[in-house]
Amino acid sequence: MPQTTQDRDHPASSDSAIRLRGLHRRFAGRGGAGTKALDGVSLDVAPGEIYGIVGRSGAGKSTLIRCVNLLERPDSGEVRVLGQDMLMLGDRALRERRRAIGMVFQHFNLLSSRTVADNVAYPLEIAGVPAAERAPRVAEALSLVGLTEKAGAYPAQLSGGQKQRVGIARALAPRPQILLCDEATSALDPETTQEILGLIKRLREKLDLTVLLITHEMAVVKEICDRVAVMEAGLIVEQGRVFDVFTRPRHPTTRRFIADTIGYAVPRGTVARLPAPRADEERRLLQVLFAGPNSTRAVISEASRRYGLDLDIISGRIDAIGEEPFGLMALAAYGPSGRIDAAIAWFGELGLTVTPLDEGN
Repeated sequence: MPQTTQDRDHPASSDSAIRLRGLHRRFAGRGGAGTKALDGVSLDVAPGEIYGIVGRSGAGKSTLIRCVNLLERPDSGEVRVLGQDMLMLGDRALRERRRAIGMVFQHFNLLSSRTVADNVAYPLEIAGVPAAERAPRVAEALSLVGLTEKAGAYPAQLSGGQKQRVGIARALAPRPQILLCDEATSALDPETTQEILGLIKRLREKLDLTVLLITHEMAVVKEICDRVAVMEAGLIVEQGRVFDVFTRPRHPTTRRFIADTIGYAVPRGTVARLPAPRADEERRLLQVLFAGPNSTRAVISEASRRYGLDLDIISGRIDAIGEEPFGLMALAAYGPSGRIDAAIAWFGELGLTVTPLDEGN
């Protein structure tokens, strides 16, 4: 499948904090066939943005994020971080560059025999930072995540959310410019997930971090990301601003993710309860997406009057992504076929998106 959006949806590469071009990665398997994890992926992340990569298990997103700091080396392609060609670095230079790239893991990866403070200090020890400098850096990192009072505790004494905060503090201790989050909230309950996402967003603003976040939950992307890439079978099948991807998804995989998150479907049993159309009319189910300057206009009643249609609202919701509101409504349209077509065309002229719905839903 061609990656039709790769070159038109990312910003100019000269402005990128992370620039990936044509990444390929195959893992060996039985019989020599192997598994293709990345199939020519290109991606740009602008400085200071939170960029989400979403995909089902096996889509290649974990492999992709690990290529940024070369925990996973691509078989071919280009990896540039903060202007540096990572694949050209020797071992020592690579270790230096990795200090600018913090990483937060799904399962925390804390050392159970070490206190919270000692866990946070660990990457500084590995980097050879003198002990006298480590203590203030650890205190600073714990303060950023709100865990100063837990410095002497052990991981077993912490909740899941607190453990992840320690993981974030550990990633921040070397004072990175980039933060990689590998399914950082998938092991947490919904309330704690919201707390961690809020923390990541505040840290981005306070520290001017660039955040690359992978997840299998579109709700996470909707909550904090500026832009998103959707992955499937080692490819980026769609990418762009989160609002645009949510309100005008182009790829079937993206549409499925969106449906899971904001409920594009008509509630079960609703269609069966709808009245049948009269002999001289037809009934069509339509989904109308309200976004843009006409999103608050009373278009349903206006269309009903203008085209002489009965438009029954059968489901709907109002939501927002960032500061941008949008509405999603399902209608049962009753009337002559030509008038329904004219109403749909008029909705399109207003910048609203109309999608036919299957009556067998």
